[in-house]
Amino acid sequence: MPVLRALLRFFFRLLYNEFAWAYDWVSWSVSLGQWRAWQRTAIGRLRGRRVLEIAHGTGDLLLDLAALGFQPIGLDLSRAMGRQAARKLRRHGLELPLVRGRVQALPFADGAFPSLLATFPTEFIVDAEALAEFHRVVQPGGVLVAVPVAQITGPGRLDRLVAGLFHITGQSSTDWFAPVLERYAQAGFAARLETVALPRSLVTVLVAEKPWPRAAESG
Repeated sequence: MPVLRALLRFFFRLLYNEFAWAYDWVSWSVSLGQWRAWQRTAIGRLRGRRVLEIAHGTGDLLLDLAALGFQPIGLDLSRAMGRQAARKLRRHGLELPLVRGRVQALPFADGAFPSLLATFPTEFIVDAEALAEFHRVVQPGGVLVAVPVAQITGPGRLDRLVAGLFHITGQSSTDWFAPVLERYAQAGFAARLETVALPRSLVTVLVAEKPWPRAAESG
């Protein structure tokens, strides 16, 4: 379905840029109110206090992280999303670092973060240059946690309808996971998939750990 996928990419481009003001409403609607619960499944797998959220969107997870005592920094390529997030943070009396940048050239030092976080990312999550940058900026023993997809499993008629639409558009597809894990392994991560069962959905969480360097063998 190349035409459908092209239309979806165009829709998401608009949603992340010109229509960023509608992002929260759209995400809530298409998930039947579960979007924020899906995002939060990543939090319990983070390590340390300093967290880089990649593609921070409108800033909801930044608020969650700050409330839980983390020290989050947000990065997003979209100027519109940066403005949306900054407004939301100000409404809650918070000033958190928001950085505009590309994932293929992260403006941070080597080993700057014990945790990286991305929820419902675009294709950058499997981009080789991006993976190299993720590996560079995460500390040894640190982790990248991503929520790539969720599947609606509720019994209601609307649940089944939306689940069917997710299936048609590929938004709940798990077919791509095996090559994704291989790409993370090639980038130096030890990656695995976890499934989180919520009352009306299943959430897939990608956990990619950066191993500690092997101790030098004594001569």
